[in-house]
Amino acid sequence: MSQSKNIRLYVMSTKKDMPLRYSRHIHRFLYFPEENSELAWIANINSVTEKYEIDVIMPIWETAIHTLIQHKNLLQNSEKLAPLPTLHDFTIASNKALLAEHLHAIGISGPNTVPLTLELIQGKDQLNLNFPLLAKPLKSGNGKGIVKFEDHETFASYFKTNGLHQSYILQEFIIGEDFCCNVLCLEGDILAFTIQKGNLWESTPFSAQMGMDFVHNDTLFQMAKKLMKSLNWTGVANIDLLFDVKNEVFHVLEINPRFWNSLTASLMAGVNFPNLLIQMALKKSIEPQPYKDITYVNLEGLTQYWKKDKALIFKTRFIWQSTPIKFRISDPIPIIFHFLQQGKNNFLQKIKSIFRKT
Repeated sequence: MSQSKNIRLYVMSTKKDMPLRYSRHIHRFLYFPEENSELAWIANINSVTEKYEIDVIMPIWETAIHTLIQHKNLLQNSEKLAPLPTLHDFTIASNKALLAEHLHAIGISGPNTVPLTLELIQGKDQLNLNFPLLAKPLKSGNGKGIVKFEDHETFASYFKTNGLHQSYILQEFIIGEDFCCNVLCLEGDILAFTIQKGNLWESTPFSAQMGMDFVHNDTLFQMAKKLMKSLNWTGVANIDLLFDVKNEVFHVLEINPRFWNSLTASLMAGVNFPNLLIQMALKKSIEPQPYKDITYVNLEGLTQYWKKDKALIFKTRFIWQSTPIKFRISDPIPIIFHFLQQGKNNFLQKIKSIFRKT
């Protein structure tokens, strides 16, 4: 949003000490303790919208998006809500099990998927999937909680030991290349998009991309186009896909019905998705948004690169054009606060550890 002129940002949050509040690009940070009632939370939004003459209300995370779609009628200025999908379409997109059913119904490829039940854990013959398998929590993101199993014995043993305390799906594991298609849509039509192929990940399995190459791929785009049309999607979304090299086919893995972690990468490729969503909310037309085929790596990935190649420090053009460092330099306080906060937390953990030992 810092790249957009004539925009004044008011941030509402239930987190008091988040680094974002110290950004020079935020006009006012408004902390509200977490409410037990969704109605009280919406009342706060109504109050802020009126007091500060807000033009656009933009929810960022799934919980807020779901709540405002469900209770849009309680907003005093519902016409100011950023374009969002219907509750029906949002529910399908955000639920891995429902999405798998939807993909099958419309003829789009995805990994063979079934809901995880106690019967499948107990009975080997009831599981009509081929190992290796991935168990994925329905409510998770960035690869958290995903477990890979090579055979039924380890699969059954894991859940018998750990229990089944949340909803999972089981998916056949496919070897392939990770892609993402980021979109902005209006009633099923894609108005802007970027496609990225992962080239660097965190050390933990199934983690989010830290490095990526922006590419153009018409086969992938046509699949995304069909999927978004089938959902009559409005707003932004991030589609995770896997290219099955052996069978030369793309599989849709999941949809993140919100802004994605690599949003800055899309900006550097040439598409400012948050600004476009605001323009849509203000009923302005969206012009075609070409993007560049660039390489991008976030700061954590840059650290990995530097460990492997100390000469990277002299490749200033790459650092400036392919990483978010220029944005951090122009707005340093949040990242300084983040590291101080992290250092404080690490120190307190060490102290607690010492007292436990004694």
